[in-house]
Amino acid sequence: MDILKKYEVAFHGLKEGRHTFEFLVKKEFFENYTESIVSNGSLRVTVSLEKSLMLMVLDITIRGEVEVPCDRCLDLFMLPLYFRGKLFVKFGETYEELSDDVLVLNTNEHSLNIAQYIYENIHLSLPYKRVHPDLQNGESGCKPEMLNKLSELIIHDTPTEPNDSRWDQLKSLLK
Repeated sequence: MDILKKYEVAFHGLKEGRHTFEFLVKKEFFENYTESIVSNGSLRVTVSLEKSLMLMVLDITIRGEVEVPCDRCLDLFMLPLYFRGKLFVKFGETYEELSDDVLVLNTNEHSLNIAQYIYENIHLSLPYKRVHPDLQNGESGCKPEMLNKLSELIIHDTPTEPNDSRWDQLKSLLK
């Protein structure tokens, strides 16, 4: 069974008005995207669908945690995540993506798969810098072995060789 089929919003047969759908995103979801930074997660996706004759507005909320590698120590950790956005769906002759949040569906369609939309917005909601949160005592949550190794490898800008006066004259030309 294709795991991404679970993320279908079946709108055919629904009356005009507001309808709510809920989806769970787990590890199996991210296994379908091999290029994903996220390896695991526990997220709840709530879709509030406002249906009218020629337009649907999907108000989508994603809330939970995702497992990502720490940029400092490379250890995996759970990062809280929250996203809220709207997806506008119009009906027309052919499928077309007008923008990131506006789609045109064929009038013969009966459902909309939002798995790709969920995947993209999970990744867009990740912070640029992902590091372990600090512990309650104020220390870093990163692996101490890795932090020790990083501190050993830091290169300091203090020159170890005596200054050569010939270079000083050349440096004055730059000014």
